[in-house]
Amino acid sequence: MISDIKQAIVNKLLEIYPSGYTIYDEDIPQNFKTPSFLITLIEQDYSKRLNTIYKGLVSFDVAYFSDKGIAKIKADCLQKQEALLRAFDFIGTYKVLNKNARITDNVLHMTFDVSYSEVKTETEIPMQTQETTTNI
Repeated sequence: MISDIKQAIVNKLLEIYPSGYTIYDEDIPQNFKTPSFLITLIEQDYSKRLNTIYKGLVSFDVAYFSDKGIAKIKADCLQKQEALLRAFDFIGTYKVLNKNARITDNVLHMTFDVSYSEVKTETEIPMQTQETTTNI
């Protein structure tokens, strides 16, 4: 489920910024390219509801690394912050909750939660037949 949500985040970022941006998942390499986004899972909560119904809440941090010069990084981050906060109401079929954005050390961090429900279906085990002899 988490990989589906991450893919929906990637798709939304590609919808907003179709070219020129690199998107990293969970880890950023030593010599990473800018401008880029880093998608990080912060926290996950998972609980059982009824019978086979489960509810999950996952928190993500989408970090933006600008390629602008020192004088223009803040303005670039503020522009991206505004666009991301407006566009991230829904990612795919998932509703985004608790959006928050801040700029720390010239890196924009947008955090949000995604709530989802799932139904686990158990695989059917074929019933075995048993013969009973009633001869006395």
